[in-house]
Amino acid sequence: MTGTTAKKAVGRRPRVKGIDPATNTREDVLSAARRIFALKGYSGTSVREVADAARVNKAMIYYYFDDKRDLYRAVLSGSFDTLQRVWDNSVFKSDASSREKIETYIEGFVRFQHRNEDLRRILTMEYSTTGAKSENIKWIARRYFAKNHASLVKILKQGMRAGELRKTDPLMAVVVLIGMIIHSFIFEPMSPHVQGKKINITVSKLSAFVAGMFFDGIGAPEYARKRA
Repeated sequence: MTGTTAKKAVGRRPRVKGIDPATNTREDVLSAARRIFALKGYSGTSVREVADAARVNKAMIYYYFDDKRDLYRAVLSGSFDTLQRVWDNSVFKSDASSREKIETYIEGFVRFQHRNEDLRRILTMEYSTTGAKSENIKWIARRYFAKNHASLVKILKQGMRAGELRKTDPLMAVVVLIGMIIHSFIFEPMSPHVQGKKINITVSKLSAFVAGMFFDGIGAPEYARKRA
């Protein structure tokens, strides 16, 4: 075999009897893995189960991914990379007010939640089985959460310096903001049994409500002045 031929052989998809590699893509594997991880979590999922769900030979999984952890993180990246694209909106590079920028992020994050129910399930199982010591949680936090958190804190600080926002703890403010959105999605399936009807978490409704709560609160200004 010549050097040129040898190089061409490297990276070739494994030949699997009865399966055409050209019809089995990386996206097929990721889609199947996402479903299984959402049902069983990282610890409860085997590479064999993903291969069966994707209808590929196990060797095909290892063609695309080093191991189960690499596959798992690719599933997470596929979702979180779309969240990062929220920051591509031109408003974040403009002189728009801090409120306008935060409202834009809120809407983007609500849309993200609507499209990623499987991801919420995956993360819930990750937290419940391994907790804060999880290497996967640390990886997610450092690669994605930290960037979003820092960007939101920066916007809030700019608003405070400009006098748009009252001075408060921006770190806690971001935690509360994100928490309002995530908890709304967690609560939504329970809402008919708790309050007699399903809460409205459409993008427009939830985004506007969260923004109003975050910036204006529900305290009556007149009552606040009387107490002062």
